[in-house]
Amino acid sequence: MLRLRTFGGLSLSRGEENLTGAVTQRRRLAILALLAVAGESGMSRDKLVAYLWPESDAERARHVLNQLLYAQRRQVGDDSLFLGRKTLRLNAAVITTDVDDLTGTLARGDRAEAVALYRGPFLDGFFVKDAGEFERWVEAQRSRYARQLLDALVALAAAAAAAGDSRAAVGWWRRAAELDPLDATIALELVRALAAAGDRPGALRHARQHAEALDAELGVPPDLRLTDLVEALRRA
Repeated sequence: MLRLRTFGGLSLSRGEENLTGAVTQRRRLAILALLAVAGESGMSRDKLVAYLWPESDAERARHVLNQLLYAQRRQVGDDSLFLGRKTLRLNAAVITTDVDDLTGTLARGDRAEAVALYRGPFLDGFFVKDAGEFERWVEAQRSRYARQLLDALVALAAAAAAAGDSRAAVGWWRRAAELDPLDATIALELVRALAAAGDRPGALRHARQHAEALDAELGVPPDLRLTDLVEALRRA
């Protein structure tokens, strides 16, 4: 069984073996990533061409796409890797993807498992030369998955706080702050969680780090709610 991993990079493996060589040529992997996100709906050949060969002659680009699909099937050793004719989709009996797993865990409400699946930004460090449309698509998907993870982390942190588990709440809020260090509400809730867990120095330290990040990145002061909380902690 093949496995495509898209979070924290882009790689293809079979069992414990990471595949290398022509089978992991950039446009071949990009096709797999595009189809992984498309899921059961699939993606038309014309869209694949538009994403990966935006400046090429359409007929020539379609020919190159057909060649890559044929070569990929042969080199992975399974002609049923791609299903469909005009609209293509990945065969789940041949290849699994972390994108599909993440979507499924979120649909089931298993947020902790979704967080575990997210190993870094979508297609982190991966690019395709002369494929601006693909790069824009990657950025859009990267933002979408990061937002989904952030929502899951916020929900987990809120649930832990409601259950009185300050330590777990701190852990989830920390993960959220790592993902979006400039978010005022996340910073505020992490400082609150640290204070509730008895770590006042840690709370003040994170508030300072957040303020420094805001100043360096945006040139703005921290949220007044956080400023008031910091003053209250200092007086305590």
